[in-house]
Order: sequence, then C-alpha cells, then structure tokens
Amino acid sequence: MPAIEFPAELQKSIQESGPVDLVVGITGTAELDALRAKTRVSLNGTSARTVIAFAGDGAPQAITSSEERVRFATYPMPSVGSSLAIWADVSAAQRSILALAAAWQARACVVIHGDLAALDAETIRLLTDPALQGQCDLVMPDYPHGKYEGLMNKGILAPLSRALYGKRLHFPLAGEFCAGANVLMKLAEDGGARDRNEQQLLWPANAVAISGGRLGAAAVNVRHAAQADNVELSAVLSEFAGSLFQEAEVCAAQWQRVRGSQPVPHYGNLIFPQADEHAVDPKPMVESFVFGSRNLEEVWRLVLPPATMLELKRLARLNAEQFRMPDALWARIIYDFALAHRMRRVSRSHVLGALTPLYLGWVASYTQEVRGATAQEADQRIEQLARAYEEQKPYFVSRWRWPERVADGG
Repeated sequence: MPAIEFPAELQKSIQESGPVDLVVGITGTAELDALRAKTRVSLNGTSARTVIAFAGDGAPQAITSSEERVRFATYPMPSVGSSLAIWADVSAAQRSILALAAAWQARACVVIHGDLAALDAETIRLLTDPALQGQCDLVMPDYPHGKYEGLMNKGILAPLSRALYGKRLHFPLAGEFCAGANVLMKLAEDGGARDRNEQQLLWPANAVAISGGRLGAAAVNVRHAAQADNVELSAVLSEFAGSLFQEAEVCAAQWQRVRGSQPVPHYGNLIFPQADEHAVDPKPMVESFVFGSRNLEEVWRLVLPPATMLELKRLARLNAEQFRMPDALWARIIYDFALAHRMRRVSRSHVLGALTPLYLGWVASYTQEVRGATAQEADQRIEQLARAYEEQKPYFVSRWRWPERVADGG
C-alpha cells in the first residue's frame, strides 16, 4: 500500500509540538467532548505527553487541549472500497493511527476499538507499560471469552498464526494492541507486497513475529459486540481466513523456517465469564456438512487429497451425536485450503465458499466435546488443537512446493 500522507496543516502541528510519548488511537469517529471526559479518567496519573487520535468527519487537524500534556487530533479515515468488508475498515484505521504515531515520533502507540470499551486506565496501563519500558515491541490483547465465542478465531485464525509464525497468542487479529516506536512504520506500511486488487487486513503480531520482534499479551477485560452478526458465514470466512491465507503466501519464506512455538509474557489477569452458556445444537451444522459433502465434492476433490476425502466420507455417515472431527484432520484441511488459495486452480471465492460446511463440521465437533466443560477447560481443548496445527505443519511445508512457486512467479 502507498505511504500514508497527512494534510499540510496536520503535519505543521506535528512539527510544532515535537515528539510525544504516547499516541492513543481510536479506530473510528468520536465526539470530542465525550472523548475528553473519558480520557481525563483513563489517563489520570500519567505524566506522558499524549496524543488522542480519532477519525474526523472533516479535514484532519490537531486540537490543542487545555491540559498541555494531552492533545487531540483527527486523522483521515481511508476508504476500504468494499461494502462487503467486515474488518478492512478497522485495519485501514489502524494503519492510519500507526502512521500518525510514527510522524509524531511517539515512543508507543496504543490502538483502541471504536466502541471505546477498552479506554480505561488499567487497560491502557497493561497495554502500554511493556512497550514504553522497552520490554516488548508489540503487546496484543487477551480477551475474556466463553467456550462458544470466537470459534473462527479459535479454530482457524489463532492456531494457524501460531503454527506459522511461532508465537502463542490467542487473538492475532484484534481491536486493541500497543506498538513500540521501532515497529510503527513497519506495521503502518504492512501490506505493500500484496495484490493491489485484494483488501489485506493488518495482522500486527504476525508481522512483528517474522521480523524477530518481541511480543507480549495483556489482559483486556472488555467484551466487544460482534461485527459479523448479520453477515453470511461464507463472507466472514472469505475475509478473515482468506486474508490469513494471503498473508501465508506473502510470508512463505519466513514461516517455513519457523519450528514449534514459544509462549509470550502475559500482563494482568484475565477474568473468564462465570455464567453457564447454553449448549449449541450440533444437528444443523452436521446437516450442512453432509449437504456440502454431496454438493461440493467436485471442489473438495480439487483441494483435498484422497486420504482426506475418505475420512470426510466416513464422517458424513455419522449422526450428529457421534460426529467428531479429529484435530489432525482439521489442521490438514486448513493447510490444504491455504495451498489451494495460493495455487488458484479453483477461484478463491469458490475455495473459501467450499470451506464453509467443513468449518461448520469442525464447530459441531468442538461444541459437543466442550459441552460440559468450563471456559478454562475449553481453552485447554483449543490448546490441543493448536498443538495439532504445529504437528501437521511439516505436511503443509511439504505440499507448498516452493520451487514451483519461484518458477511460476507466484
């Protein structure tokens, strides 16, 4: 993507004010008076020179605060160019905030979701202290989550990111994170090598991991409303999984050298939800899986090897209560779909659409396995899945066929 440029008036204000300690960026618009009030509480007690940045409706500008240590600034909100994008606008705002922080020569930049739920003193402290004190280059969030929440992240995004890039983080794509000064521009410009016709999301942890940066995780005890509630599952998979598959293609030379994974330092204590969650009915999801096995067999055969197809045929004969998808099988399926996404023997939209009933099959299996488990016990079940992704990674590497990729210019 091209370098982000700010209007002359804003650049002049940045030059006149000089470097700051911290930029707190909101990924969306905000009402200035309300933001001032919330900031006064969340930054109480800090002596850091701070800029609060939010997307403005008008021309970008710097707004001087009555408190000399705090400034407010609006940044230009880039257009994502797609009405179907769910997270692309968030990634675009995150990049603008990071570029603004780099222009301000900030020591650290914390990005906050547009709903402002994480704009509180404890969350800001946990996210920013490790970066400001030089302990981490990037601090990602750990959110409280029920056992049936965030299943696309648990089943695909987090374990695939962990296996490829070698860092044990629960949320590689998040509404909050804090970046240190030395990675600000790297993250702001991340995506420059991608296909200009595709909207690429920002995966900050993956980008920092492959460059050898230091990562950490902080407890962010807030719950954001799901952005994809009224969006078709296939569209959600297409944006999130498709973006991560594209990331894997661009970064293949780096992740093929990664072996295993390492834990990252954690800051703060996560508060798991205590209320019992209603059990999920697996029958409709298993029915979708079986329907897909009949109607998408031709596409699946172009993506998956014969041994996997045999296992899927066996699963399709089971009733809902018996249905269980082995972790190794699921990991290999995701790896094969990532490879098919790269090879383009089938259009990418067809590849990602064909993944949907398989994902529903995995969800049906997982939800039955954790039906009587606590949130912490369900987390251990996801840890087993993550290890399976790591164990199956040599399978992915062997099927990637790197020399062919170089030869055909892919």
